[in-house]
Amino acid sequence: MRTAEPRAAAPALECRLTAEPPLVVGGPVSVLFTLTNRTDAPLWVLRWNTPLERWKGTIFAVTLGGREIPYQGPMVKRGDPGRDEYAEIPAGGSIEATVDLSQAYELQVPGSYQVKVVQGLVDATADGASAPRPRDHHQAMPFDCPAIVLEVKGL
Repeated sequence: MRTAEPRAAAPALECRLTAEPPLVVGGPVSVLFTLTNRTDAPLWVLRWNTPLERWKGTIFAVTLGGREIPYQGPMVKRGDPGRDEYAEIPAGGSIEATVDLSQAYELQVPGSYQVKVVQGLVDATADGASAPRPRDHHQAMPFDCPAIVLEVKGL
């Protein structure tokens, strides 16, 4: 008798990137970042290093023709987070943020840019009373966020 293969648990978070046209050299290159909570309980996620806090460090890997475009936005040093640096995602709900890639990356050449999220969440918890947590108590939460390709047109 053969036993069934164990089924992998569905990820707690689903991530999606979408482009908001028009995408033109010299103009804004807007990307919508959406995190959806696939659990039956709320999650509190630290906004750090995600579009939920805008530009404060490297969020994406951006490439053109296989060549990485360097991040040129602000970088910050951090202490322990405050409560306001966490976002609640209701059970089955979503949160989203739009960022303009042209504010942090040099996108002056028309072409197909690949954009990929570089890391998961720095800290996430289902216990809202435990947030904020000191940095040495953070519990990272990975998530898969499929890369997208942006067709940036010339003028």
